[in-house]
Amino acid sequence: MFSKGFSLSLVSVLGLGASVAQAQTTWTFGGINPPNAPVTIASKKFAELVGERTEGRVTIDFYEGSQLGNGPAQIEAMAMGAQEGYISSGSNASNLVKEFGVVDIPFVFESQDHFLKFMQSDLAQGLKDELRDDYNVRILATNWFRLPRVFLTKESCVTSPADIEGKRARSPNLPMFVAGWESIGTVPVTMAYGETYMGLSQGVADMAESAGEQIYSSKFYEVLPYVTEAQMMYPQNSVYVAESAFQSISEEDQAIVIQAAEDAGDYFVELVTAETAPNKAAMEAEGVTFCDLPADVRAEFSAKVSESVPEFEAEGLLPEGWWAEIQAMK
Repeated sequence: MFSKGFSLSLVSVLGLGASVAQAQTTWTFGGINPPNAPVTIASKKFAELVGERTEGRVTIDFYEGSQLGNGPAQIEAMAMGAQEGYISSGSNASNLVKEFGVVDIPFVFESQDHFLKFMQSDLAQGLKDELRDDYNVRILATNWFRLPRVFLTKESCVTSPADIEGKRARSPNLPMFVAGWESIGTVPVTMAYGETYMGLSQGVADMAESAGEQIYSSKFYEVLPYVTEAQMMYPQNSVYVAESAFQSISEEDQAIVIQAAEDAGDYFVELVTAETAPNKAAMEAEGVTFCDLPADVRAEFSAKVSESVPEFEAEGLLPEGWWAEIQAMK
């Protein structure tokens, strides 16, 4: 017969085991977009999927609308382990690994397929590895494909590089984005995303760009009613997680989190696809003018950018030889 003390000890051990088995991990994730933006809706879907599929072992608290700070602040907080995750532009990683800014070079990619070839290349994989190994930031998913970036202007659509020469263009505080605006003749004005609508309303900048799906939710069109579908860049959102946080959960839950990020990315694309036509119709009803940018004019812009490649390389924004390698991926 077991003693009373032994029985109590056994109960305690079993209770401790159950506690460990049911231990919960809570992650803080942030974003910078408003509540009705597709990326915000999909981010909440990601959090929901993780909670359901891990049966509560991993819970994600998602904070929208720059509640945790602007993009650079949030991704730097992840590098320091002060925040577990962030969902936003794939180029935000350039705050830590400058070469990630290659996706912010205007007119470097000829098409969505061209962009995807780069994202699947050894060049891009090397950047992801450096971000994870040197800065504690892992990329869980990159399949949150957005609509190509457009030009937003006040008085007329853009028909040539001369139309935007010398104009003050809103830019995120990302080195390659700033350099890219300069390469096509504008004067970049850095402005946090959450401050952009007010800044445009006050005339701080003359023009802006936007991923196509964000024009409506951001309401930038109310200030800049001419939208030139320039295909300036082919952006995507990435799901970032602090590597230290990722390694703190089981391999089973790691696999679940990765799959949830990819599934939420597919959901994001569905949202964008479903909203594109009705949102465009709603904006046109409010007097917004949409214009195409002919292929030959895009080629003029690309030629201007190529002239700045030596400067990009000298500033460490673009590894030497990458421009040629990327063009060869067409």
